[in-house]
Amino acid sequence: MITIYAQLPVKGFVKDLKIGDVAVLLKKKNGVFWIDLESPSHEEVMHIQDLFNFHPLCIEDCMSYSNSPKLDVFDDYLFLVTHEPEMRNDGGIPERPEIDFFLGRNFLVSWHHHPSRAVEKIKLSCHAESVSHHSGKYRSKSAKPKHDMAMFHNSDFILQAILDNIVDNFFPVIDALDDHIDEVEERVLSANANRTVLNEIILIKRQLAAFRRIISPQRDVISKLIHTTHPAVSKSSVFYFRDIYDHLIRVTEAIDSHRDAMSNILEAYYSIVSHQMNENSNKINFIMQRLTIITTIFMPLTFIAGVYGMNFDNMPERKWTYAYFVVLSVMLAITLLMIYFFRKRKWF
Repeated sequence: MITIYAQLPVKGFVKDLKIGDVAVLLKKKNGVFWIDLESPSHEEVMHIQDLFNFHPLCIEDCMSYSNSPKLDVFDDYLFLVTHEPEMRNDGGIPERPEIDFFLGRNFLVSWHHHPSRAVEKIKLSCHAESVSHHSGKYRSKSAKPKHDMAMFHNSDFILQAILDNIVDNFFPVIDALDDHIDEVEERVLSANANRTVLNEIILIKRQLAAFRRIISPQRDVISKLIHTTHPAVSKSSVFYFRDIYDHLIRVTEAIDSHRDAMSNILEAYYSIVSHQMNENSNKINFIMQRLTIITTIFMPLTFIAGVYGMNFDNMPERKWTYAYFVVLSVMLAITLLMIYFFRKRKWF
């Protein structure tokens, strides 16, 4: 699907232009154009290629997925590859759909294969401005309708608006991760550390690492864009691109802070788990010690009972009247002596 917006010297802001109209106007070098391609067909790609004569490698990059953002400089335009990360519904590693841009002195071509929240927001803004410009509901009867849009004074202003929205969408994701980190930290410090908490910690660390891999290259791309001397980038827009760069710095710092926090939480988790294991080990050792003492006490008693439990006829003690009571007394005395010995050694 292809959508075209333009601001022309006479007509002002217009929308829903055709490719043929753009070709005629571009030859006259009149106006500023924004062409958005969302999952374009082969025919639409050919129209764009014929109209702007973009480098075949750039078209190839747009048709396939690029893992890393980049900025390529050509004589008549700049080619940017960026990503717009989105959190998955299942809370897994964030997706990062690609958005490509061709920036010329009076045109911007945006190319993406998935719906983009940043692009849709700019489109809604364009639609709202168009309605307010041409509707008497938003102006007095004596006022002339306003046709110009400040964003379309230069093509790089349109690019700046889209990139700014992409970066602004990072902050809600970072805030959501911040809340999740606080929740996990509370669960760890409340001694509720279990395997589920460990899985959440590892998942958050992977999410933060994924965001870091997305944002760092994009920050470098914006830095190159700020310092380029290409005619497609006007001096008045450099300040706005620098503001986007500052936002990316803030996002990067927040991610680094969260990664440090997760490392500390992971260390706390292992410390708590180790403490719990030591406590369990001490309990087991205590129980085994008691069982060993009981077993040791019964060993001589079992020996005596075993000796006199043998059914030999020639055992003089068996015929003694007080033999039973003497044996019991000996067994009791042995038991008391062993208990006294163990208590004196503080074994229990």
